[in-house]
Amino acid sequence: MQPMKEIQAITRERFEREVLPGCEPVVLRGAAAHWPLVAQGRAGLEPCLHYLMGFDGGQPVDALLARPDSTRAFSYRPDLAGFNFMHDQRPFAALFEQLWRYSHFPEPPSLAVQSALVSQALPGLERANALPLLDAAVAPRIWIGNRATVPAHFDDSHNLACVAAGQRRFTLLPPACAPLLYLGPPDYAPTPAPMSVVPDLHRADPARFPRVAEALLQAQVAELAPGDAIYIPPLWFHQVEALAPQLNILMNYWWRPEAAPGRPDDLHLAALRLAMLALRHLPDGERDGWQALFGHYVFGARDDALAHLPADQRHLFGPVDAERDAAERRQLIDMLTR
Repeated sequence: MQPMKEIQAITRERFEREVLPGCEPVVLRGAAAHWPLVAQGRAGLEPCLHYLMGFDGGQPVDALLARPDSTRAFSYRPDLAGFNFMHDQRPFAALFEQLWRYSHFPEPPSLAVQSALVSQALPGLERANALPLLDAAVAPRIWIGNRATVPAHFDDSHNLACVAAGQRRFTLLPPACAPLLYLGPPDYAPTPAPMSVVPDLHRADPARFPRVAEALLQAQVAELAPGDAIYIPPLWFHQVEALAPQLNILMNYWWRPEAAPGRPDDLHLAALRLAMLALRHLPDGERDGWQALFGHYVFGARDDALAHLPADQRHLFGPVDAERDAAERRQLIDMLTR
């Protein structure tokens, strides 16, 4: 495993100039150190939960609860026929009381609030703890819990994650590691993101998951303290371990730039699943043909390869504005529902 690139005293200008174009993970030390939430997190579990309750709107939020085990991972069951945790919706007041009680257990169950939209669940917290690296329109989400692991998975969005309390270890691997990570099906995963069936890459059974050792040779690992942030590029696999036994808090920001003014950039996972549905059952020779065509139509056909087409006659080979995007979506919906 390799250490991750780090930047101290990051500015928005440097973030946009150096970090985003590189498409590599970067640790941003102290990027959120100015947050009042970080100060409360350093003060301890009770002051921090009391601070958060001052923003509580009473809305139930998604929570996961799992029995304590060696990995503490929210994952698949060993037989892969289900998941090893209970999913529920509860108000923050009940969850915070539960976390406080669990703080007195030597080996408590794992409890985690997952991906709650801050502006709805804790309105005002996002304004009191703003992140100047991003536009205010990028809405943060909050993750609160005790010690637990989220197995390796990927998102199709840019991700900037800030540790506000506790400590987190991030293990990141490039998209090319997909064949080495024993991925579960994209339509059946513990979370909305496609995920590895290996609960913890660092404790993988070498007899059952021998390829994990090869994947870890390409892994980058970093531990983040309160106030630190990490940039995770789209499609990079990341395993996230919340390490503090009593309280860990993360605020993260997912975003995708518009593909064109007014045109959303939101079809990636849908395209992946549709391609699986359309092509995986075909015989090998035909699948090889489609792989070549995808290589040209989707990932190639740029610059000189399009010189035979006038710029105004390239259609889907060329720029697609919001109007054309909407028309193509309507046509695809018609094809799929015909």
